[in-house]
Amino acid sequence: MPRPLRPDERPGGRLLDAVAELCAEIRTGHGLLMTGLGIDELWEWSEDGTDGWGAEIVGQLLPMAVERGPKLGYGVPDLAGFRKEATGV
Repeated sequence: MPRPLRPDERPGGRLLDAVAELCAEIRTGHGLLMTGLGIDELWEWSEDGTDGWGAEIVGQLLPMAVERGPKLGYGVPDLAGFRKEATGV
């Protein structure tokens, strides 16, 4: 298994920025929607900052929600509204 890139080796300031950039590149260049990063054991949460295991889990869950939400009838306003209502932010 290849080692993860260090923050100074990848695009984007934070891991989530790099994931978003990569997903966009794959979508525009190849017409494929990334629906996850292949992360297993999502329940093993770690609050270790924007470049740690917790960020990898968020990078897995967000593409999954973005891909699956519309299949259930949820749009961007629904997903953003959920986030705002649930978190108060």
